[in-house]
Amino acid sequence: MKSELVNKSLSIIAKWGKATGILFIIMGALAALSGAFFFIIGAAPGVLQIIAGIFLLRSAKEAAKMLEQLDDNAEEIMLENYAKFVKMQGIYLIVSIVLSILVMVAVFVFMMLGVADGLFNEYDYQYYE
Repeated sequence: MKSELVNKSLSIIAKWGKATGILFIIMGALAALSGAFFFIIGAAPGVLQIIAGIFLLRSAKEAAKMLEQLDDNAEEIMLENYAKFVKMQGIYLIVSIVLSILVMVAVFVFMMLGVADGLFNEYDYQYYE
């Protein structure tokens, strides 16, 4: 017999997991569509969000089964899908951070190259004083 706290937690996971999974899929589809206009690789983050949303939906479904005590393996399946979701989000965040840092470094380098090349020499600085 599960405690009241476990039942409450499973209920929250079942409800919010389903809603959040659907939102992940919607946002992933929008990100994939907007990214596909620039480059095919731009759609990859959206596809990853869609897959993460699917794992979260599966986890919420198994939490609902555990709450109703329909399946003996529901806990293991729920935890497996949730582990996949967390792992995918971790990889996504690591890649996002690395790419953000690389973009910042590239912008700084290109800006310094522009300054070194005299890109800003034509501006009339007295006009802004």
